[in-house]
Amino acid sequence: MHDDSANGPESVSKTVAAEALASHGQDGPKTLDDWTNWLRDKEMPIFSRTVQRLNHAIEDKRSGVSELSRIILEDPGLTARLLKFANSPHYNPSSVRLATVTRAVVLLGLNVIRELALACSFIETVLSKQRKQQVDREIAYALHSAVQAKSLAILLNDPRPEEVFVAALLHNVGHIGFWCFEHDAGEKIQALMEQQNMPAEKAEKAVLGFQLIQLGASLSKTWRLGGLIEEAFSGNSPRTEFVKLGYQIARHSPNGWNSEEIRRCIYKIAELTGKPQRHLLTLLQNDAESAVKLAKQSGDHQAAAYIPGTNLELPVKQRHTDGLPSRDAASLIQIMQDLTNLLCGEFDLNLIFEMIIEGIYRAVGMERVLFALLTPDRKRLREKFSLGWPPVGSRGPLQIDVVGSSPNLFSIALEKNEPLWARATDAETQRLFTGEVIAQFGQHDCCLSPINYDKRAIGLFYADRAVSKEPITREIFDGFRQLTLQANIALKLRQAR
Repeated sequence: MHDDSANGPESVSKTVAAEALASHGQDGPKTLDDWTNWLRDKEMPIFSRTVQRLNHAIEDKRSGVSELSRIILEDPGLTARLLKFANSPHYNPSSVRLATVTRAVVLLGLNVIRELALACSFIETVLSKQRKQQVDREIAYALHSAVQAKSLAILLNDPRPEEVFVAALLHNVGHIGFWCFEHDAGEKIQALMEQQNMPAEKAEKAVLGFQLIQLGASLSKTWRLGGLIEEAFSGNSPRTEFVKLGYQIARHSPNGWNSEEIRRCIYKIAELTGKPQRHLLTLLQNDAESAVKLAKQSGDHQAAAYIPGTNLELPVKQRHTDGLPSRDAASLIQIMQDLTNLLCGEFDLNLIFEMIIEGIYRAVGMERVLFALLTPDRKRLREKFSLGWPPVGSRGPLQIDVVGSSPNLFSIALEKNEPLWARATDAETQRLFTGEVIAQFGQHDCCLSPINYDKRAIGLFYADRAVSKEPITREIFDGFRQLTLQANIALKLRQAR
């Protein structure tokens, strides 16, 4: 006789958990301790060694400023990221320009720099791996949490808000580590969330036997991160409350600023501060915008796309489709204004082009954006900047022939030398999706726009919505065209000078 109870949610969850654990094989992580040791020793040994060296430098009274600075300076990526954070208004409200690590250590203090270096080293380790969409989302949560928590700490006159910032930045260390290095277990968690509408924490427990916040606490302890970072996982002081509220705001704000979870956070903050709830909502939205700027300033443009701004009027269901970029008219106007202001003075051409690519990605709502330059022989286009693709190091640069017997999308766009809106279903256009184009780009509706220097095309912008398969509208194409026009203006100004 068939037993219906065997197919209930609980049974399915247990089956999923068993499959997830089996997928890691005999030697794979199974328990919380296994996962902690696996991430520490096998997947993140570089970060583990950095933690040990920084802790040793702080504990050794003879080492002081010079030793801590040397450890940081040995890693150029860590140095650059730390100075970016140290010079940001979120971490350095005095706006004293810190051009060297040594000066940063002297002005901000050994412990502050150690904690900031730990956070930056962790992010740097994660970014060196092949990125996943969920990793970008978790890094966005971390940056957003940090800004929100620090803002709340300042609002309540906390004496060390920068410490709150770092504690919040590393509060989802377990989530980031797991999603960066997981294999099949993550897919099982997402399946439970999507197919059974199971909350993330329950899905994690069903598949792993523990929640990812517990993995964060375990990693924090084994790495001896110390201070408020560790305390925030289990403590119940006013300062740990700042961290937890920042964490909750970051995770729930993508559902909309009027969601029930955000309303509960605002109510709790209102109780703590005595401020009107409407005022607090504005503050939270402004902090979200600040978090976007911080992500861009720290060089993590992909994560910036997952931090919500103030224009969250889309239905919750649509926001959950995959965290994909959506058109943002207000951001487009702001980016256009910023570009115009930059072009009025001395400007960095690479910065202009990177801003345009980000604008196409975030404000126009494209999901993959490429800027490619013609090779010196003018026979191929080769990737220069991109967003929405895996890192170049994991796949090699995109490149396409534009000289040959068969015309393609790219050669036609360069020949016409004007913005092109290509529809994949159009019979006339389909022949332009050659085998080489399909192999690297697929066959999707897309926009292309050549750029010119000295009256000759030297490259082009390409953008599509290949992930969601959402259609490109006239509004989207117009936004794409407006932004790419700025590239041509920049090149003309550079030529005139």
